[in-house]
Amino acid sequence: MASLDPLFFPKNIAVIGASNRSFTIGHRIIANLQRYGYPGKITPVNPKGGEILGLPVSTSILEVPGDVEMVHVIVRNKYVAQTLKDCAQKGVKVAIINTSGFKELSPEGAEMEKQLVAIGKETGLRLFGPNCQGVMNTDPKVSLYSNFTFAQMNPGHVSMVAQGGGVAEVINNYFGMNKVGQRMYASNGNACDISVPEIIEYYGDDPETHVIVLHAESFADPKDFLTRVRPVAAKKPILALKSGTTVEGARAASSHTGGLMEQDTVSDVLFDKCGVLRFASLAELCEAAQAFAVQKVPRSNRIGMVTNAGSPAIIVTDEAVKAGLQVPDLSESSKEFLKESLQAIASIANPIDMMATAGEKEFGASLKALLDDANLDAAVVCFMTPFFVDTLGIAKAIEEQAARTDKTMIAVAMTNPDEKPEWQETIDRVRQAGVPVYYFPEVAARVLYHMDRYRRLRDRPVGQPPSLKVDKGAAAAVIKAAPAGFLAAKDVSALLESYAITQVAEKRAQTWDEVKAAAEQLGFPVVLKAEAADLVHKTDDGGVALNLTDQALLKTAFDSMFAKLTGTPGLSFLLQQQVDQALEVIVGGAIAKDLGPMVMFGLGGIQVEVLKDVIFKLAPLTEAEAEQMLSGIAAAELLDGFRGQKGIDRPALIDILLRVSQLLSDQPEIVELDLNPIMAGPPGTATLVVDARIKIEKN
Repeated sequence: MASLDPLFFPKNIAVIGASNRSFTIGHRIIANLQRYGYPGKITPVNPKGGEILGLPVSTSILEVPGDVEMVHVIVRNKYVAQTLKDCAQKGVKVAIINTSGFKELSPEGAEMEKQLVAIGKETGLRLFGPNCQGVMNTDPKVSLYSNFTFAQMNPGHVSMVAQGGGVAEVINNYFGMNKVGQRMYASNGNACDISVPEIIEYYGDDPETHVIVLHAESFADPKDFLTRVRPVAAKKPILALKSGTTVEGARAASSHTGGLMEQDTVSDVLFDKCGVLRFASLAELCEAAQAFAVQKVPRSNRIGMVTNAGSPAIIVTDEAVKAGLQVPDLSESSKEFLKESLQAIASIANPIDMMATAGEKEFGASLKALLDDANLDAAVVCFMTPFFVDTLGIAKAIEEQAARTDKTMIAVAMTNPDEKPEWQETIDRVRQAGVPVYYFPEVAARVLYHMDRYRRLRDRPVGQPPSLKVDKGAAAAVIKAAPAGFLAAKDVSALLESYAITQVAEKRAQTWDEVKAAAEQLGFPVVLKAEAADLVHKTDDGGVALNLTDQALLKTAFDSMFAKLTGTPGLSFLLQQQVDQALEVIVGGAIAKDLGPMVMFGLGGIQVEVLKDVIFKLAPLTEAEAEQMLSGIAAAELLDGFRGQKGIDRPALIDILLRVSQLLSDQPEIVELDLNPIMAGPPGTATLVVDARIKIEKN
């Protein structure tokens, strides 16, 4: 999008608040622009006039000769508003507001920031910040270091956007120290106008950006994030680290689903819907970004390894297998080729161990075998740098093989490049060949795991939410007639029935005679449950009796329950048919603030509280997403049958997930929903909701 070109490709820059004092932001930005070779005109602005770093100073932005496309604003917070008005009058297109003291500081600062936003909207002046660092761009057309930090950026293909300036510099320094090439950089602080999603969208349209690194602290507009970021993630990898907590996670909730929404569930759901690859470790994010920037994503999770020292490759193998990657055997043709090409002492397997004396010939042959093997789609080359081997020859072999393949290559170089200049040159040449180099063997395995994780995320089926046959009007009528809060049991049943969500056969009763009659109509065995608005967790309150096979057991359970719960307002009883031989699961729903309804799935009954094995996705669900939910819990094997047990009827459970998704999407008054347990039986049997709670809110 050309809309952010004035920010990343400015033709000229003014620094308002420039200074001759070396350790000030206004001085540092000008020094960085000069040091990095910015070709455009730089104008310092300071009421005192004079000269700064050899540049004539204008006393006001309005006095700067000629046009100004971008400015840095480094004045006291109370003067920023007027400065922006002057910039708009001058015709400035974008202002980077480095000044702090706005919404991050106090309510008064927040009000001042609102004034800045209003000025921008009124005048068309775009605002970056406030309380921010700035931007950088290694494109030789602009060579832009419009920032007050010190890290060196090397040209490359990683573009980063980070809300937190400190995290941005950790990433920037890591890339600089490890010679990872970067394209563009933006740290936009409070992001009052130009947002993180808008910057990601811009990077998505930049052909020289191969991978996007994101650090997020919060989501000002989750729906805008979804709209802008999802199309970008479909065409290039976005690697994200989210720090901080969300408001949603702190909600006090009386349902299982609400209680299981952890502090960062909304971030997980949003990233998942967008196709953004989330990281828990900043180190792993940076390591993976190196590979994404220069290597293609592997076509599968099958990897091969070659080494001149056996133990590092074993470490790679162990870590790869633990991460779910495959280390298959070599093909017979590969083995025959290697027998002819390597020394007799070499281990011809996967990993290929050529021993310490291996040089250019052996490395070349082994890599050729791996890259030509149809059983493999990625190769890891691990090498030490023995003093008795021509390591530049090893680099040459890697260069030649990297140039002829479209498969993924990762290198592990376990050496001290300070010991011998040729060892540093060896590593540099491997990197220049487009092969990322790591020191620790397990890091290479984790990088390949993350690349495979992205492949699966990118290639997963998506589809469109189905339009199911439901009685939307009947559901709306139930909600309209009910008071806010948890719905009465009969209203819950009516609501589920209107969306054709199958429930166990049941009858309600007030007295023993009614309970006895209901049981006779349903047929034994039955389940007896107490119902009342205040009974949130019936089992804990002694309000559930299972497998009542005759009238005597039913009477005993009724008497005990009645005695225990006498005095409970609105007490009544529910009789249900006993459902046996089924797996208990839960389907839930909750609202993510500013984003919409989420659907939850996991193991149900009392297991949900103990194991907390659940997964959330944003509604409306597609059939593919519902299927992914079933496969996404840790105990997914139980759904397919385990140790002689029959698997569940997956289509029936998927149907319930889709209907709950549509119910939540159609009826926004529903803020919490628990279907727990759902008795998920094997194919040919019914999958039935046994208990349900639904909470509504009204404006």
